[in-house]
Amino acid sequence: MALTGIAGGTVGEGVVDDMLDTMPREPWYGTDRSGSESHGLGIRHHGEKDPEGHTFWRDGGAAGVIDGAVSNRDELGWDTRTIFERLLMAPDRTLETLEGPFTVAAVDPDEDRVLLATDKIGSRPPVYRSDDGFAFASGPSQLMPALDDPSVDPQGVSDLLLMGHMWSDTTLLEGVKTVHPATVVEYHDGELTERRYWRPEYEPADPNAEYFHELTTEFQRTVDRTADTVSGDVGVWLSGGLDSRATISEFARVQRERDAFDSLTTYTYDANPGGGINVRLAEDVAESLELPNETVPLTADRFLPVLEKTVDATDGLVNWNFALNLTATDNIDGREPNVLMEGVLGELLGQHLSRYHLREASSLVDSMYHSEASLAAEEVRDLVDADVDPMGSYRREATRTEETDFEQAVVDAHFQNYYPRLAHASNPVARGRSGTRVPYADGDFLESAAKLPPSWRMGALPGSDGELIFGVVKPKIEMIRVLDADLAEIPYERSRLKPSLPYPLHVAGFFASTALSHLLGDPTYGGVSMAGQWYRDNDEIRSRLDEVIDDARARWFLDADAVEDRRQRHLDGESDETGALCSITTMEIWLQRHFD
Repeated sequence: MALTGIAGGTVGEGVVDDMLDTMPREPWYGTDRSGSESHGLGIRHHGEKDPEGHTFWRDGGAAGVIDGAVSNRDELGWDTRTIFERLLMAPDRTLETLEGPFTVAAVDPDEDRVLLATDKIGSRPPVYRSDDGFAFASGPSQLMPALDDPSVDPQGVSDLLLMGHMWSDTTLLEGVKTVHPATVVEYHDGELTERRYWRPEYEPADPNAEYFHELTTEFQRTVDRTADTVSGDVGVWLSGGLDSRATISEFARVQRERDAFDSLTTYTYDANPGGGINVRLAEDVAESLELPNETVPLTADRFLPVLEKTVDATDGLVNWNFALNLTATDNIDGREPNVLMEGVLGELLGQHLSRYHLREASSLVDSMYHSEASLAAEEVRDLVDADVDPMGSYRREATRTEETDFEQAVVDAHFQNYYPRLAHASNPVARGRSGTRVPYADGDFLESAAKLPPSWRMGALPGSDGELIFGVVKPKIEMIRVLDADLAEIPYERSRLKPSLPYPLHVAGFFASTALSHLLGDPTYGGVSMAGQWYRDNDEIRSRLDEVIDDARARWFLDADAVEDRRQRHLDGESDETGALCSITTMEIWLQRHFD
């Protein structure tokens, strides 16, 4: 369950209250609601801790809510009433005009009308069901009071095993769908429509200085806009990588120029990979920017007590190991930040979707499979004892895109799925303690990022079927040089080299540092994950997860022998089965707490 969020639809006020009551409460949380016998709407939010992170509007029987923030509100000159009046009058055109990270919803009982919409990158996608009216919430568990007879969707089980997260509109529940980015779902007088109100142009730009200047300028503007939506104490997760480095450099610039926040603090956990390299580099970056840096514990003994809370927050939509790092939010000492910022994602700058996925895949389904799957489809079939196609969600998405050019269709499917279903899926863990913002939820920046030249995307060694990747991408290295030359003199965690050095050296540095770490047995890319190591080495975590795995083996949709085989191979060190075991334990914990 999301720990803050929205709920509503063609459900009475009492059902809305029940939906909101599924969310655990912190002492500072606030709640707003509006309802009648036939329609209701409510939000649980951070109250005065993050006053700009929620908006509630009521006009007679009609009501509206923004979970998150509109970052260009001042530019538009629109007050809250104007936003919702325009939304109800012309939803698609209004939403296309709004920027920022948000989910927006409105109800008008007199018209038997409900609107539900996501921002342009799907920073906090809600779910809905549309049988017998229309009901929505921030997560599936919150929707439970509005479901008559919920059942497990084998496609959701398959997705979680295949990727460790969902794809398309799939969830663990039959008939419960996730809303895609830049999409408005409208229920009106018994009819349901779902429309995409915005899409970027995917025609690749020329790989030149003019395009790169545009990309960097738009990133700076989206940070400026996001800064207008926060106040108080602001925190940014900072690692030795370049995504968080670029983000903190820009928020530090905003703070110097206009003293936008009461304080700006960086936080670091020792992971991705562990071993201290991220901590040391983050300290150097913070010192260069004259900002405080706090190292936050991330250990097995700290994690085990919040395992169930982590699954609750992410609502069974993503493996708990993908959300593990953000559980460090609970370990921040002293005064917690009012708002925690997400770093710009390197995936928008070519880190994830590679040249291979665009140019070598045999089909759009094949491209998604190669870019996302962590288990082979045949392995999923062995684990799932149900009639389900492991490629089903990919096939559904391949029919959704309206792009006729293959490479552009690949990028479109990536924009519509990767960010809401994986990149943002663990954010509710941090959002339970503080407000959050995704600073790149901005159409102008996304429009620029969508045109990224294929030659600037992740490369791989010839003949490796895209598996032996270069590990670094040119735009990330170039961007930090432009944003802050001093930060370009601090080594990059992936290559161990200064970003001021030429890109080809970073490719060589990535291969060299990764190979050396493997030889020394140090944490690195491609090694056993932290979660997998904890399961092998920590008696308490192994005992707890073994209990969950034993329970999962009795589920009708899993093959008990295949699950046991995975467990034993992992514990014996024959193979790293972290992904499959985390998928199995994630869904079992969620089902026990919210379904059974």
